[in-house]
Amino acid sequence: MFNRITKTLTISAFTLVTATAVFAADKPKVAFVPQLVGIPYFNAMQDGGNRAAKDLGVDFVYTGPVDTNPVDQLQIVQSLIDKGVNAISVSVLDASSIAPVVKAAEAKKIKLFTSDSDAPDSGRAVYVAQATDQGLGNTIIDELVKRVGPDAKIGIVSGEATASNLNAWIGFMQEEAKIKYPKLTLLPPQYAGGTAERAAQIAGDMMTANPDLKGIIGVASSTCPGVAQAIETAGKIGSVIGTGYCSPNTARSYLKSGAFGFTVLWDPEKLGYLTVWAGKQLVDGKSFEAENKVPSFDEPVSYDAKKGILLLGPPAVFTADNVDKFNF
Repeated sequence: MFNRITKTLTISAFTLVTATAVFAADKPKVAFVPQLVGIPYFNAMQDGGNRAAKDLGVDFVYTGPVDTNPVDQLQIVQSLIDKGVNAISVSVLDASSIAPVVKAAEAKKIKLFTSDSDAPDSGRAVYVAQATDQGLGNTIIDELVKRVGPDAKIGIVSGEATASNLNAWIGFMQEEAKIKYPKLTLLPPQYAGGTAERAAQIAGDMMTANPDLKGIIGVASSTCPGVAQAIETAGKIGSVIGTGYCSPNTARSYLKSGAFGFTVLWDPEKLGYLTVWAGKQLVDGKSFEAENKVPSFDEPVSYDAKKGILLLGPPAVFTADNVDKFNF
């Protein structure tokens, strides 16, 4: 309990200092609240947000919880609302609890939207999506089946049980398996929270309990190292294929060791850029078009007006052969 209180106080102090420093400038303020600070994936989103802020003439506020705690995340969002940030984006940890802060933001004429993880029924202004949930779920199953066969047994190690994006991807994995690979066995997902250590323990226990296991999927970026390390520790390289949604830098050594056969993701630096661009559009009162030209993007960014989703693009597959072409 003491540690949790200490963390919360630390977060609040950091938010206050960051907001005070940024609010001194007379520019639109766009914030992003990740699920967890201090990991490569969200660090890359922060880099993209900083780049966009420089290009677009806005102030970018980046602050989030030190562990994957929905209560801490909502406190940070509320603090940003109280400080009067013009637009706030959130990678949602608990989709069921964010609607009240959306209303609180609306009451102060603040644009609150989601990025990376959605809360579609919350009333958010827009969702900046890295790829479609269906595309991500289908891609990881299709690629894994190429390596383990259509009748294999596969385990799933996810992050927080309440994370809407992770649950959506798992749902489409299960749907793809049922429709396309009826002999494939997907074990019920297990949840590691935000720690690689817990993911490693779960993955190790999973392999012990299922000696015929052929693959393990790390659904959260924070669980990928734990899954890979468990495969290496168990001496299962080659007999159990690991994969997950994690950045090339996180997965590089595991792809090269063979613990991971591939990973599926997108460019989080570009997602961070697109998030700040979307916030600037909302602050300026500009609507999204079906196809949007975003500075520094080679291809137009599509917008689904019916669902309120701004889509970065299709997922990418990283392997030992191409991983060194990327640095995020």
